[in-house]
Amino acid sequence: MLLIILVIALVALAGTLEVKRRVAEQQLQQLTMRLEQLQTGGSSENRAEAQRVINKVKKLMKINEEVTPTVATIVDVAALRQRNPFYNKAENGDFLVVTPDRAILYNEKKNIILDVVPVQIQPVKPGAQSSVPGQK
Repeated sequence: MLLIILVIALVALAGTLEVKRRVAEQQLQQLTMRLEQLQTGGSSENRAEAQRVINKVKKLMKINEEVTPTVATIVDVAALRQRNPFYNKAENGDFLVVTPDRAILYNEKKNIILDVVPVQIQPVKPGAQSSVPGQK
């Protein structure tokens, strides 16, 4: 009887942790999209800056050569920290590098990777609404 109760408790705990992980992943994706919107993104200067950051990160860890990561500069770390503990190690001016399978926090001044978390970015279907509140 005690074993059955223990198994049920472990299953409930695993389910709760999985739900929290998914919520954190979704928040990270939304914040990433917001950071991208803050960047002008299309200029050749921004593309060159992003490529420079990607090249530095590639020296520290392997990134799939077949994909071009998205790079965003963290400009309001306090707001990001309130929504997701992933940003606790970050400071304004650090970079968020997002690939289809992970998000990487990079500090260029120290030339270190602060944190890495797995993500699953779903491609946006044409005509679909954005998952960012207030955006269409």
